[in-house]
Amino acid sequence: MPGMKLSKNLFFVIGLFASVTLYGQNASDLSLFLNASKQDASNLVSGYMSPVIKAFSYGMTNGWYHTAKTHKSLGVDLGVTFSAVMVPTSDNYFTPPQTPSLAFANNTNPSLQMAPTIVGPKDQTTYTASYTPPGHAPVSLSFNGPEGLDLKKNIGISAIPVPMVQLGIGTIKNTDLKLRMIPSINRNGNTINMFGVGLMHDIKQYLPGVKALPFDLSVLAAYNSIKGSSSLVSSGGSTPSSTDGKLSYTLNSWVAQVLISKKVSVLTLYAGVGYGSVLTKVDITGTYNITPTTGGNFMITDPLAYNLSNTGAKLTGGMRLKFGPIYLNGDYTLQKYSAVTIGLGVSVR
Repeated sequence: MPGMKLSKNLFFVIGLFASVTLYGQNASDLSLFLNASKQDASNLVSGYMSPVIKAFSYGMTNGWYHTAKTHKSLGVDLGVTFSAVMVPTSDNYFTPPQTPSLAFANNTNPSLQMAPTIVGPKDQTTYTASYTPPGHAPVSLSFNGPEGLDLKKNIGISAIPVPMVQLGIGTIKNTDLKLRMIPSINRNGNTINMFGVGLMHDIKQYLPGVKALPFDLSVLAAYNSIKGSSSLVSSGGSTPSSTDGKLSYTLNSWVAQVLISKKVSVLTLYAGVGYGSVLTKVDITGTYNITPTTGGNFMITDPLAYNLSNTGAKLTGGMRLKFGPIYLNGDYTLQKYSAVTIGLGVSVR
């Protein structure tokens, strides 16, 4: 297939599987941004991808709990959660870098000096790059930027879905060990693996004036990491083209919260307040052949690397229904990118 189309698998990994897989859309060709100068390309990729990276990052810190009550020793729960992380309308567009080396036009909305992000509308954009690559004469070239996936139109809501599978095990001293894991998967040159670990500990037991009261109180600390890569190999008449191009990404999240819950018959009301932090690293590596309109091909190597960090307070409130070992829960998390999470699983002891 001409061009360097990022695989649908990549977007499944970062939470876009609903819009890409269900609606049959092709993933946008990020590699087109590599036609710009190195600094401009970095800013363009960052601006275009930022909303989905932020949304998925916030989603990674959700779904760790559905009660503040810890298991008895060797008690277990196994569940699946699904978070819909809301992307603000203000993040449908980004402002391309205003530099002497890059000119921009929004062909769909000529008066709008902004370009669609990956979650934004299907605006057609054109960039004109003029710069001097290292060891090469000045070049000039034009290229079309990727459109947005228009999530609002396609799925009715501008939200990124973030699924998780989690196992909880009761250990000693009213402490639960929580595990998230996806073994390494390699499909069509695309890889992903995930590992997460958390501890939830009952602190009510240390509070003499509180431990007799009819509610549960715990603290949670958790870490989650997702790593993946996608091939950017292409040939034919595309520019840029590459025989070894690859996009790699790592998302590391940390969350700490104080949890409280109250059980009445089959209903448990729960809440949590705390802080979450995510560090994302994105790299585009390999050697790429650029063909400017002014002629004279040139090569670029390992053209892009950037980090993005998200931090902020989290406030969660929700409820759980439990019938025997089966539970169903749902909650809402107030944060910069707020989220609705639902979960289904089995819990014993």
